[in-house]
Amino acid sequence: MFCKELPVIPALRDLVHCLLFIQQESPKDRALFYFHPPTPQSGICFHFQQSIAIYESATQTFITQPQTVVVGPQVNPVLIHSQGGYRSVRVGLLPGALYRLTGIPQDQMLDQSFDAELIFGDELKTLNQVLEKTAFPDAALHLIEQFLLNQLSKCRAKHSFDGVMHHLWSQPEVLTMRQLATDSGLCIRQFERISQQRIGMHPKLYYKIIRFSKAYQMVEKGAYNNWTDLAYKNNYYDRQHLKKDFKYFTGKSLIDLHHEVINASMLIQSKLHYE
Repeated sequence: MFCKELPVIPALRDLVHCLLFIQQESPKDRALFYFHPPTPQSGICFHFQQSIAIYESATQTFITQPQTVVVGPQVNPVLIHSQGGYRSVRVGLLPGALYRLTGIPQDQMLDQSFDAELIFGDELKTLNQVLEKTAFPDAALHLIEQFLLNQLSKCRAKHSFDGVMHHLWSQPEVLTMRQLATDSGLCIRQFERISQQRIGMHPKLYYKIIRFSKAYQMVEKGAYNNWTDLAYKNNYYDRQHLKKDFKYFTGKSLIDLHHEVINASMLIQSKLHYE
Protein backbone atom coordinates (compact mmCIF):
# COMPACT_ATOMS: atom_id res chain seq x y z
CA MET A 1 0.00 0.00 0.00
CA PHE A 2 1.19 3.49 -0.88
CA CYS A 3 0.23 6.34 1.48
CA LYS A 4 0.97 10.04 1.30
CA GLU A 5 -0.08 12.41 4.07
CA LEU A 6 -0.25 16.17 3.57
CA PRO A 7 0.56 18.15 6.74
CA VAL A 8 -2.47 20.08 7.91
CA ILE A 9 -1.91 23.81 7.50
CA PRO A 10 -2.67 26.15 10.47
CA ALA A 11 -5.88 27.53 8.94
CA LEU A 12 -7.44 24.04 8.93
CA ARG A 13 -6.16 22.68 12.24
CA ASP A 14 -9.44 23.33 14.09
CA LEU A 15 -11.26 21.11 11.59
CA VAL A 16 -8.98 18.63 9.90
CA HIS A 17 -6.90 15.95 11.58
CA CYS A 18 -5.43 14.31 8.49
CA LEU A 19 -5.32 14.51 4.70
CA LEU A 20 -4.26 11.05 3.61
CA PHE A 21 -3.85 9.67 0.08
CA ILE A 22 -4.20 5.87 -0.03
CA GLN A 23 -3.50 3.62 -2.99
CA GLN A 24 -3.64 -0.16 -3.06
CA GLU A 25 -3.35 -2.21 -6.22
CA SER A 26 -5.74 -5.10 -6.59
CA PRO A 27 -4.25 -8.57 -6.08
CA LYS A 28 -4.14 -10.57 -9.30
CA ASP A 29 -7.58 -11.93 -10.18
CA ARG A 30 -8.95 -10.81 -6.80
CA ALA A 31 -11.14 -8.01 -5.54
CA LEU A 32 -10.10 -5.84 -2.61
CA PHE A 33 -11.93 -6.11 0.69
CA TYR A 34 -11.40 -4.16 3.88
CA PHE A 35 -13.19 -4.62 7.19
CA HIS A 36 -13.38 -1.03 8.47
CA PRO A 37 -14.02 -0.90 12.23
CA PRO A 38 -15.55 2.04 14.14
CA THR A 39 -13.28 5.04 14.53
CA PRO A 40 -13.57 8.38 16.39
CA GLN A 41 -12.92 10.17 13.08
CA SER A 42 -15.82 11.18 10.89
CA GLY A 43 -14.71 12.46 7.53
CA ILE A 44 -14.93 12.90 3.79
CA CYS A 45 -13.63 10.20 1.44
CA PHE A 46 -12.72 11.15 -2.13
CA HIS A 47 -12.66 8.03 -4.31
CA PHE A 48 -10.89 8.07 -7.66
CA GLN A 49 -12.81 5.08 -8.99
CA GLN A 50 -16.50 4.28 -9.23
CA SER A 51 -16.02 0.67 -8.10
CA ILE A 52 -16.07 1.28 -4.34
CA ALA A 53 -19.01 -0.49 -2.67
CA ILE A 54 -20.24 -0.99 0.89
CA TYR A 55 -21.91 -4.15 2.13
CA GLU A 56 -25.51 -3.61 3.26
CA SER A 57 -26.60 -6.30 5.69
CA ALA A 58 -30.34 -5.62 5.22
CA THR A 59 -30.20 -6.60 1.53
CA GLN A 60 -27.01 -8.70 1.76
CA THR A 61 -25.60 -6.88 -1.25
CA PHE A 62 -22.79 -4.43 -1.96
CA ILE A 63 -24.02 -0.89 -2.70
CA THR A 64 -21.89 1.22 -5.04
CA GLN A 65 -20.81 4.47 -3.41
CA PRO A 66 -20.70 7.99 -4.88
CA GLN A 67 -17.34 9.33 -5.99
CA THR A 68 -17.09 11.34 -2.78
CA VAL A 69 -18.88 10.41 0.43
CA VAL A 70 -19.40 12.20 3.71
CA VAL A 71 -19.02 9.61 6.45
CA GLY A 72 -20.80 10.28 9.72
CA PRO A 73 -19.86 8.98 13.17
CA GLN A 74 -19.39 5.22 13.11
CA VAL A 75 -20.40 2.70 15.78
CA ASN A 76 -20.76 -0.36 13.55
CA PRO A 77 -18.11 -1.85 11.24
CA VAL A 78 -18.29 -1.51 7.45
CA LEU A 79 -17.08 -3.93 4.78
CA ILE A 80 -15.54 -2.09 1.82
CA HIS A 81 -15.23 -3.75 -1.59
CA SER A 82 -13.39 -2.65 -4.71
CA GLN A 83 -13.35 -4.73 -7.87
CA GLY A 84 -10.25 -2.90 -9.06
CA GLY A 85 -7.57 -1.08 -7.09
CA TYR A 86 -8.33 1.31 -4.25
CA ARG A 87 -7.31 4.95 -4.68
CA SER A 88 -8.72 7.64 -2.43
CA VAL A 89 -8.07 10.65 -0.24
CA ARG A 90 -9.35 10.44 3.31
CA VAL A 91 -10.09 13.73 5.07
CA GLY A 92 -10.15 12.78 8.74
CA LEU A 93 -12.08 15.35 10.75
CA LEU A 94 -11.74 16.43 14.37
CA PRO A 95 -14.58 16.13 16.91
CA GLY A 96 -17.39 18.55 16.03
CA ALA A 97 -15.89 19.39 12.62
CA LEU A 98 -18.45 17.57 10.48
CA TYR A 99 -21.26 19.33 12.34
CA ARG A 100 -19.49 22.66 11.81
CA LEU A 101 -19.07 21.99 8.08
CA THR A 102 -22.56 20.66 7.36
CA GLY A 103 -24.86 21.97 10.11
CA ILE A 104 -26.36 18.49 10.36
CA PRO A 105 -26.80 17.14 13.92
CA GLN A 106 -24.45 14.19 14.07
CA ASP A 107 -26.91 11.80 15.69
CA GLN A 108 -28.75 12.01 12.33
CA MET A 109 -25.59 10.86 10.53
CA LEU A 110 -24.72 7.96 12.84
CA ASP A 111 -23.50 4.96 10.80
CA GLN A 112 -24.52 6.74 7.61
CA SER A 113 -22.71 7.93 4.50
CA PHE A 114 -23.97 10.57 2.08
CA ASP A 115 -23.18 11.77 -1.41
CA ALA A 116 -20.92 14.75 -0.72
CA GLU A 117 -22.16 16.55 -3.85
CA LEU A 118 -25.65 16.72 -2.31
CA ILE A 119 -24.21 18.40 0.79
CA PHE A 120 -21.55 20.70 -0.68
CA GLY A 121 -23.13 21.36 -4.08
CA ASP A 122 -21.55 22.53 -7.32
CA GLU A 123 -18.15 23.35 -5.84
CA LEU A 124 -17.66 19.73 -4.80
CA LYS A 125 -19.04 18.47 -8.13
CA THR A 126 -16.50 20.60 -10.02
CA LEU A 127 -13.71 19.37 -7.74
CA ASN A 128 -14.65 15.74 -8.43
CA GLN A 129 -14.46 16.35 -12.17
CA VAL A 130 -10.95 17.78 -11.78
CA LEU A 131 -9.84 14.97 -9.47
CA GLU A 132 -10.85 12.35 -12.04
CA LYS A 133 -8.14 13.75 -14.33
CA THR A 134 -5.54 14.24 -11.60
CA ALA A 135 -2.74 11.70 -11.74
CA PHE A 136 -0.45 12.80 -8.91
CA PRO A 137 -1.20 12.37 -5.18
CA ASP A 138 0.28 15.76 -4.19
CA ALA A 139 -1.89 17.57 -6.72
CA ALA A 140 -5.04 15.79 -5.50
CA LEU A 141 -4.24 16.55 -1.86
CA HIS A 142 -3.67 20.25 -2.56
CA LEU A 143 -6.91 20.53 -4.55
CA ILE A 144 -8.85 19.04 -1.64
CA GLU A 145 -6.99 21.29 0.79
CA GLN A 146 -8.13 24.34 -1.20
CA PHE A 147 -11.71 23.07 -1.21
CA LEU A 148 -11.61 22.81 2.58
CA LEU A 149 -10.16 26.32 2.87
CA ASN A 150 -13.08 27.59 0.80
CA GLN A 151 -15.50 26.11 3.34
CA LEU A 152 -14.12 28.11 6.26
CA SER A 153 -16.25 31.18 5.59
CA LYS A 154 -19.41 29.02 5.81
CA CYS A 155 -18.27 27.00 8.81
CA ARG A 156 -20.00 27.15 12.19
CA ALA A 157 -18.02 28.33 15.21
CA LYS A 158 -15.90 25.96 17.25
CA HIS A 159 -17.24 25.03 20.70
CA SER A 160 -15.08 24.37 23.74
CA PHE A 161 -16.61 20.86 23.71
CA ASP A 162 -14.78 20.09 20.45
CA GLY A 163 -11.33 20.76 21.86
CA VAL A 164 -12.04 18.79 25.03
CA MET A 165 -13.14 15.73 23.04
CA HIS A 166 -10.09 16.02 20.81
CA HIS A 167 -7.92 16.02 23.94
CA LEU A 168 -9.58 12.74 24.86
CA TRP A 169 -8.01 11.15 21.75
CA SER A 170 -4.51 11.41 23.14
CA GLN A 171 -5.28 10.94 26.85
CA PRO A 172 -8.45 8.84 27.18
CA GLU A 173 -7.42 7.43 30.56
CA VAL A 174 -6.89 10.79 32.28
CA LEU A 175 -10.28 12.53 32.46
CA THR A 176 -13.71 11.55 33.79
CA MET A 177 -16.96 12.58 32.09
CA ARG A 178 -17.58 15.13 34.85
CA GLN A 179 -14.13 16.61 34.30
CA LEU A 180 -14.72 16.75 30.56
CA ALA A 181 -18.05 18.54 31.08
CA THR A 182 -16.44 21.03 33.47
CA ASP A 183 -13.61 21.70 31.02
CA SER A 184 -16.25 22.36 28.34
CA GLY A 185 -17.98 24.89 30.61
CA LEU A 186 -21.11 22.74 30.72
CA CYS A 187 -23.18 20.82 33.22
CA ILE A 188 -23.44 17.07 32.66
CA ARG A 189 -26.87 17.29 31.00
CA GLN A 190 -25.72 20.04 28.59
CA PHE A 191 -22.53 18.11 27.90
CA GLU A 192 -24.47 14.97 26.93
CA ARG A 193 -26.93 16.93 24.76
CA ILE A 194 -24.18 18.79 22.87
CA SER A 195 -22.32 15.51 22.47
CA GLN A 196 -25.27 14.06 20.55
CA GLN A 197 -25.34 17.13 18.31
CA ARG A 198 -21.62 17.48 17.63
CA ILE A 199 -20.28 13.90 17.64
CA GLY A 200 -23.50 11.89 17.34
CA MET A 201 -23.36 9.80 20.51
CA HIS A 202 -23.03 9.76 24.28
CA PRO A 203 -19.51 10.82 25.39
CA LYS A 204 -18.99 7.51 27.22
CA LEU A 205 -19.59 5.60 23.98
CA TYR A 206 -17.21 7.95 22.18
CA TYR A 207 -14.56 7.23 24.81
CA LYS A 208 -15.03 3.49 24.28
CA ILE A 209 -14.58 3.91 20.50
CA ILE A 210 -11.34 5.86 21.05
CA ARG A 211 -9.96 3.12 23.27
CA PHE A 212 -11.10 0.38 20.89
CA SER A 213 -9.63 2.18 17.85
CA LYS A 214 -6.23 2.49 19.45
CA ALA A 215 -6.27 -1.21 20.28
CA TYR A 216 -7.44 -2.19 16.78
CA GLN A 217 -4.63 -0.16 15.23
CA MET A 218 -2.15 -2.20 17.27
CA VAL A 219 -3.77 -5.38 15.97
CA GLU A 220 -3.26 -4.24 12.36
CA LYS A 221 0.33 -3.23 13.12
CA GLY A 222 1.05 -6.40 15.08
CA ALA A 223 2.30 -4.17 17.91
CA TYR A 224 1.41 -6.44 20.84
CA ASN A 225 2.68 -9.67 22.36
CA ASN A 226 -0.65 -11.28 23.21
CA TRP A 227 -4.25 -10.32 23.96
CA THR A 228 -3.52 -9.56 27.62
CA ASP A 229 -0.66 -7.29 26.60
CA LEU A 230 -2.97 -5.52 24.11
CA ALA A 231 -5.59 -5.06 26.84
CA TYR A 232 -3.21 -3.48 29.35
CA LYS A 233 -1.62 -1.22 26.75
CA ASN A 234 -5.05 0.26 25.99
CA ASN A 235 -6.53 0.72 29.47
CA TYR A 236 -8.69 -2.39 29.52
CA TYR A 237 -9.03 -4.17 32.84
CA ASP A 238 -8.06 -7.53 31.37
CA ARG A 239 -8.37 -9.76 28.31
CA GLN A 240 -12.07 -10.42 28.95
CA HIS A 241 -12.79 -6.69 29.00
CA LEU A 242 -10.96 -6.32 25.67
CA LYS A 243 -12.79 -9.33 24.24
CA LYS A 244 -16.17 -7.86 25.19
CA ASP A 245 -15.42 -4.48 23.58
CA PHE A 246 -14.05 -6.01 20.39
CA LYS A 247 -17.12 -8.23 20.08
CA TYR A 248 -19.38 -5.21 20.64
CA PHE A 249 -17.72 -3.06 17.96
CA THR A 250 -16.93 -5.71 15.36
CA GLY A 251 -19.29 -8.62 15.96
CA LYS A 252 -16.23 -10.90 15.82
CA SER A 253 -14.15 -12.85 18.29
CA LEU A 254 -10.51 -11.95 18.89
CA ILE A 255 -9.34 -14.99 16.92
CA ASP A 256 -11.65 -14.18 13.99
CA LEU A 257 -10.35 -10.60 13.96
CA HIS A 258 -6.78 -11.87 13.96
CA HIS A 259 -7.52 -13.94 10.85
CA GLU A 260 -9.40 -11.00 9.28
CA VAL A 261 -6.32 -8.81 9.60
CA ILE A 262 -3.92 -11.50 8.37
CA ASN A 263 -6.02 -12.13 5.25
CA ALA A 264 -6.95 -8.49 4.53
CA SER A 265 -6.22 -7.07 1.07
CA MET A 266 -5.23 -3.78 2.68
CA LEU A 267 -4.95 -2.28 6.18
CA ILE A 268 -6.19 1.29 6.62
CA GLN A 269 -6.51 1.73 10.40
CA SER A 270 -2.81 1.12 10.88
CA LYS A 271 -2.12 4.23 8.75
CA LEU A 272 -4.23 6.50 10.95
CA HIS A 273 -3.17 8.20 14.16
CA TYR A 274 -5.01 9.83 17.03
CA GLU A 275 -3.37 12.64 18.94
